[in-house]
Amino acid sequence: MKRLFLPVFLSLTMSAVMGQSLKKATKYFEGKDYDKAKTEVDALLEKNPTDGEAIYLKSKIYGKIADSAALKSLVQGDARAEAFEAFKKAFADSANMKVRLAMMKDNFQGVFDMYGGYYQDAVDYFNKGAQSQNPTDFAAAMTEFMKAEKVGQYIRSIDLAPIGVVDTTLVLNIGKAALNAKKDDITMEYFKKIADNKIKGPHNSDDDGFKLPYQWLEYHYKEAGDEANMLKYGNLGKELFPDEDYYSFVMIDYYREKKQLPKMLAIYGDLVKAHPDSMKYRFSYANEIFGYIYNSDEGEVIENRDEWMKTMKSELDKSMELDPNDVNNNWLSSQYYFNQGVETHDKAVKTKDAAEKASLNAAATNFFKESIPYADKALKTLEASGTKEDRSRYKSIVNLMQNIYQSLGDKENLKKYQDMYDAADALFKNKS
Repeated sequence: MKRLFLPVFLSLTMSAVMGQSLKKATKYFEGKDYDKAKTEVDALLEKNPTDGEAIYLKSKIYGKIADSAALKSLVQGDARAEAFEAFKKAFADSANMKVRLAMMKDNFQGVFDMYGGYYQDAVDYFNKGAQSQNPTDFAAAMTEFMKAEKVGQYIRSIDLAPIGVVDTTLVLNIGKAALNAKKDDITMEYFKKIADNKIKGPHNSDDDGFKLPYQWLEYHYKEAGDEANMLKYGNLGKELFPDEDYYSFVMIDYYREKKQLPKMLAIYGDLVKAHPDSMKYRFSYANEIFGYIYNSDEGEVIENRDEWMKTMKSELDKSMELDPNDVNNNWLSSQYYFNQGVETHDKAVKTKDAAEKASLNAAATNFFKESIPYADKALKTLEASGTKEDRSRYKSIVNLMQNIYQSLGDKENLKKYQDMYDAADALFKNKS
C-alpha cells in the first residue's frame, strides 16, 4: 500500500523544492545579485521549462543583465532577446493568473525597458558612428533600432501602449542608420514606411528631420531613371514640406539631363510663383530659358519660341528690379539685347525690300547699343569688387563687348576691349 503513495509524495517533494528554488531566485533578484539569480532560474527552468512564474522571472533577470555592461558576459548572445522571448512566453500563458498579476504589479515595465534598452544601445552606436564615420557602427545602430522596433510592435499588438504601426521616429532612425551603413535596400524599406504613409513628423507634426526620406527616395529614383517614382516621392515631399525647394531642383536636374527642357522650365515657373521676391530664382529661370532658346541642339525646333522670349524678358526685368547691380543680371541683359540685335540684323540681310532692310538694320543697331550699358556696369562692378575667381566672367563680358562693337563697326572701341581682354589676367592676378 505504501508504494501507491510514493509518486504523489515524490511529486509534492519536487514541487516544494521548485518552490524553494523560485523563492531563492526571487530573493537574489530583489537583492540585485543577478548572477546568482540567473543560476537559480536557469536550473529551475531546466527541470521545469513550462513554469510560468520562473519564465517571467527569467525575463526580469535577463533584462537586468542586458542593461549592465559588467554583467552582459553572463549570457552568450543577446541577453535582452532572451528576456524578450521569456516575457512573450509568460504573457501568452493567460490562464496563469499568478504570472498575469505579477506583470500587472510591475506595470509591464520589463518589456518597456527592453524597448528603451535597445533604443539607447542603438543611439550609442549611431553617435559612435557619427564620430568614427565607420559604416560598421551605423550597421550596429541599425540592428539595435530594428530590435527596438520588434519589441515596440509587440507592445502595440498586446495593447500595452499606443505605438503606431509605423513607429515614426524609430523607423526614421532605422532608415538613417541604414543609409550611413550603406545598406540601400533597408534604407529604401524604412524610408518608404515613412513616405508611403505621408508622415511629416511625430504625431503628424511638422519636423524637418522627416524631409530626408522623401529627398532620398526622389533622388534614388532620379538616378535610376524611374521618372514615375521620382515624381511620386518628389511631389509627396513638396506637398508635405512646401517651403523645401530640394524636390523641385531634383526634378529640374532630371529633365535637364534628359533634355526635356519644357518640363524643366515648367518647374522653374512654379518655383518663381512660390518665391516671387527671389532674385536668384527669377534670374535662374530667365537664364534657363536663354539656354533653351540659344543653346539647344542644331535643328531642334523651339516650340512657342516667342512666348518663351517674352517670359525670359519679363523674368529678367523682375530680377533686375530686385537687384540692379548684380553682375549676372547685367551680363544676361546685355546678352539678351545683343542676341536680339544679331537676329534682327540676320533678318535684314535676308530681306530684299530696301525700306524694310533699312528699318531692320536701324533696329539691330539700337539693340546693340541697348546691350552696352548692362555689360559696362557688370565690368565696372567686377573691376571694383571682383575676386580672382571672377577673372573668367570678366573676360567673357569683355569678349561680349568686343562682339557688340564689331557688330556696330566701331573699330576704336573694338581695339579698346581687345586691350582690356589682354590685360585681364594681370588685372585679376593680385585680387584676393
